[in-house]
Amino acid sequence: MKHDSTRRLCTAALLVAVGLILPQAFHLVGGRAAGSVFSPMHLPVLVCGLLLDPAYGAAAGFLTPLLSALLLGMPPMALLPFMLCELTAYGAVSGVLAKKLPLYPSLIGAQIAGRAVYALALFAGGTLFGMDCAAPASVLAGVVAGLPGIALQLALAPALVVLLRRAVPGFSKHA
Repeated sequence: MKHDSTRRLCTAALLVAVGLILPQAFHLVGGRAAGSVFSPMHLPVLVCGLLLDPAYGAAAGFLTPLLSALLLGMPPMALLPFMLCELTAYGAVSGVLAKKLPLYPSLIGAQIAGRAVYALALFAGGTLFGMDCAAPASVLAGVVAGLPGIALQLALAPALVVLLRRAVPGFSKHA
């Protein structure tokens, strides 16, 4: 039991680290716009939820953008609260759905839920708290602009989860 929880904690920490490094690599190659087009931070968070469970997924979804903002300056502080909500939802929802559904429906459900939470966070930030932020309708434009990233997530996340389940003893479907 202790070995399994250590493995899960180390895997989650590794995925958070990938979530810090991967966006930097995309920005290095494609400039700042590569982040909005490919959403590289989302991939390790989704994998964490799909592979481990909702709690680890949510923790990775919260810690990854927070640590990235504090250590690397991305995302900008103005976007951080909204990304915290979005990525926490990605991690939690992918973990919940992966317990009941196959990988692809779990991933698609988490992608939809994360964007919906992002829109709700924008609504709350702008309407309830008077923050200067984009309108919730801008999420649709973000989805369209981010289609390459969504495709990348659909291609890589399930493959990575299957690979890790096969390669690491004890990583069955939310064992």
